Amino acid sequence: MSLAEGTMIGRVLSAKPAVSLATALLTRPFLDRVGALFMALSVLAVAAYGLLKPDYNWDMVAYVATALEDRIEEPEALHRETWSLIEQGVSENQEYHLKFSNPYNLNQWENPQDFQSQLSMYRVKVAYVALMRMLEPVTGLVWSSILLSVVPSLLLGGLCLYWLWRADALQGAVFLVPLFLLTDYSRMTSAVVPDMLLAFVSMAALYALWRGRDVLACLLLFASVFVRPDNLILIFALLIASVLFSWRWIYFLATFAAAFLACMLISKLGSHPGWWAHFYFSCIEIQNSMSGFSPDFSPLMMLKGYLRGVVVALQHNDWPALLVVLCGGWALLAKYGHMRDSRVHGLAFALAIGALGKFASFPLPDDRFYFVFIGGLAMVLVASWKPRLEPISAR
Repeated sequence: MSLAEGTMIGRVLSAKPAVSLATALLTRPFLDRVGALFMALSVLAVAAYGLLKPDYNWDMVAYVATALEDRIEEPEALHRETWSLIEQGVSENQEYHLKFSNPYNLNQWENPQDFQSQLSMYRVKVAYVALMRMLEPVTGLVWSSILLSVVPSLLLGGLCLYWLWRADALQGAVFLVPLFLLTDYSRMTSAVVPDMLLAFVSMAALYALWRGRDVLACLLLFASVFVRPDNLILIFALLIASVLFSWRWIYFLATFAAAFLACMLISKLGSHPGWWAHFYFSCIEIQNSMSGFSPDFSPLMMLKGYLRGVVVALQHNDWPALLVVLCGGWALLAKYGHMRDSRVHGLAFALAIGALGKFASFPLPDDRFYFVFIGGLAMVLVASWKPRLEPISAR
């Protein structure tokens, strides 16, 4: 008799009914269903929380104002209408946070001209703003902004579950969901930002690439820069991978060229202040007004911005550690024969260098800016790994 069997729990587990029950449950079909159910319930729970407890953040105010610019040009009227819409749904605490929680928010509440000057950094998300306006007659602008996080979150979860099923890796959901949560999946769902919509479009493109449908993937990638122009980094990373891994690189070159031109046009038409002014605002010192803001370029200030990004990323965010862990997992999967397809290696390579390139191009430290890369890499690796949790004797 083993030591375990000598205990009460051991005797219960070694009893014939318990053994029969374990044998019936610890089978691949059952565990596949458990994995699928776990992911489905997790996605629904995150979406429900985002719908019931949306995060009324500063970005929501700015995007609502940007959506109103097509009918209101005068700063005071735009400011008044924006806050009128926001105040209809916020709690007292949320309203206080939006208006008075820091000197920047207070200034935006008190100065309509300064408030409107900030919108040049939001107009460039043209597809996101256009979808808000499209949904406005049905939902209103505030709820359209909320739904544009919640609905893509559901679609992303459904797509990843379908991808796991196609890859015969449903049990991998128990590993994929925690990785998604660490990369801000839940917060992106409840916050009003275009990141979840971008994540869904980008993940759909990655799935198309995984299936070898390059033309569809390139169309989705091109569309993604209208959600967030900085997704040009992902396109460039995939262009590099297409050359190194002998894909049909001409498609990716054409996509990158078209997306680059689109980004330049978007920036010009949206009166974007330019890379350095935006870098200075986001990474060095926030500005109450962006009107005429054109700081002289300074290598020392740029270094300060990058150092700040590194410190905050390492101390308060998970994406750097997750990138290291996932790259180690990539190496192990390759070593033990779970990744033999060069296309999968190319996708993993593109996502890894893309995360680094995203930081190098604009060192914002927050996890949500890297979800496309970290979440995409996790999805590719889990689909290749195909973890099996049933006992070896049951296989």
